[in-house]
Amino acid sequence: MGVLYFIALSEESTDRDSLSQTKQDLEIEESVGNEVQETEGEMRVLKPLSCLIPGAVKNVCLIILNRPLERSLVKHVWSCSLFKAVSDGAADKLLECMEDENEKFTPDLISGDFDSATKSVIDYYKQKSVKIIETPDQDETDFTKCLRIAIKETKSKEEVGQYVVIGCIGGRLDHQFANIETLYTALSLTTKPVFLISEGSAACLLRPGKTLIEVSTGLEDDWCGLIPVGQRCAHVSTTGLKWNLKDQALGFGELVSTSNTYTDDQVTVETDHPLLWTMGYRLK
Repeated sequence: MGVLYFIALSEESTDRDSLSQTKQDLEIEESVGNEVQETEGEMRVLKPLSCLIPGAVKNVCLIILNRPLERSLVKHVWSCSLFKAVSDGAADKLLECMEDENEKFTPDLISGDFDSATKSVIDYYKQKSVKIIETPDQDETDFTKCLRIAIKETKSKEEVGQYVVIGCIGGRLDHQFANIETLYTALSLTTKPVFLISEGSAACLLRPGKTLIEVSTGLEDDWCGLIPVGQRCAHVSTTGLKWNLKDQALGFGELVSTSNTYTDDQVTVETDHPLLWTMGYRLK
């Protein structure tokens, strides 16, 4: 259905000459070590899949949530991580996933109310000198609490440029919405991006203003979307997509950009309110 929405808009919204000129006007200061950058025009630059290239960056704070884990995904993101935090029952999932390689995959901390982690697993990690933080407060999810702690623990680590969350997509729908809600909370906790990456899908919440998204790693699947979760976005403009928007509104019951795709290796998005960016990936 998303493609049909955009077919109706394509003649009005897709302007290749405008796209080319926009790219020429962008003056972007690149830095592999920092995922959030500002240009003179205050353009934010995001590289959502850089953490999936082993050794390409070393600036990730990894957060693991309580979902079945993909062994290859854990290895890819772990190799790019400076700090690793695990939320509650994800301690069990990590131990199960890495099996005979557990010695190489010991996190820095585990947090939660421990209603889903088994005592034997927590005791195992205690013996490995992993920091254990109990968070009994039920007003926030284990993800939100773990993110708060991870941000505090990495505050002095200037090298940390992004927070990557795995074990975060799939399963119960209410959990998915809770994870997206945490992205909204994160806007007030850190200026660094928080990426949800699992099961072939990645997502992040774009701040109001202009954002350039790099989609040139070779790991991108052929779909992407812009989802106005939380509130209607009255003014959204894009370049680099097959079905671009030109100062148009996105809102449920009105227009939602799903099943879009790329025409360039850089996508720009300008929005007046926070807007969820989604995209697919394929690990090699």
